[in-house]
Amino acid sequence: MTTTRLLNAATIILWTSLTYSGVANAQAEPLTFLTTYQAVGSSSRTASIITPKLEEYLQRPIELEFGAGARAALDLTGDGNTIFISTVGNMALLPAALPSFDLDPLTDLRPVTLLTATPDVLIVHSGLGINTLDELIAYAHEHPGELSYSHIAPRSIHRVEFSALLSELGIEATLDESLRGSAPAMEAVANGSVDLVITTSPYVAPLVDSGSAIALVVAHSSRIPLLPGVPTMLERGITSVPHGSWAGLFVPAGTSDDDLAEIFAAVEFAMADPSVVAQINELGMEISLSDSPQAYADYLEAEGVRLRNAVQKYQIDLE
Repeated sequence: MTTTRLLNAATIILWTSLTYSGVANAQAEPLTFLTTYQAVGSSSRTASIITPKLEEYLQRPIELEFGAGARAALDLTGDGNTIFISTVGNMALLPAALPSFDLDPLTDLRPVTLLTATPDVLIVHSGLGINTLDELIAYAHEHPGELSYSHIAPRSIHRVEFSALLSELGIEATLDESLRGSAPAMEAVANGSVDLVITTSPYVAPLVDSGSAIALVVAHSSRIPLLPGVPTMLERGITSVPHGSWAGLFVPAGTSDDDLAEIFAAVEFAMADPSVVAQINELGMEISLSDSPQAYADYLEAEGVRLRNAVQKYQIDLE
């Protein structure tokens, strides 16, 4: 056979292989990616960022379903066709401290990995002229009960953070119970209808950048590049809040070990991509992968203990 014929035969084989692979990928059953919150939430934005790389690794399409709720993956078939992202409040705080929540992430789901660590930031309306945490403490002592605050939701991690902050620093402030959700709270602190809010850095950053709000303290393990001059709660001796929010990945309880391992490997692949790292960092979040699914399960258990202790210490009623 001539060299030309050999090359032609190789070309045909390669074309056939690529065509078959393309058809197979196109016909692959979609993977459903459920998120607890709507698309604007920090965890949902993480899901959107990593999805293209997950598709690349898994060689199958992924359909994102935003706002599916905290219990979205319960009772689903563990057939390897569903993944679920949720957060510290729904997977650690409420399971540990609210018996009526009736969800155990260690048995009702299979933990895959921690995904991101998201600093939570205390901000104050800039019109008050308060620029540091010490100035806030002084103002609060001179005007007890006059400052208003929103903790986003009565069962949120931000309520625990506010309870710790007010208790440990001796600040008396008045809760505005009319506000629900980070977006309305951001609007309220920007226009001055509420004085103080704690929420995740992606929500806070635009207000700080615009000058509508001043960042005073960060719930995170260390100071963050987004706000390098702002101290952490740990620096101020609030040890019950060593970090802020986080998001993690889960699969339905019946998912096989092989499928679990494949999803874990896909996440490692996605999170190693420089563009994914950059997009997550731009939102003020950090990639924080577990070493293994078991390591994530251990972390969840430890977080439950920490948050249960905080709820008891600050006498928070989550019911």
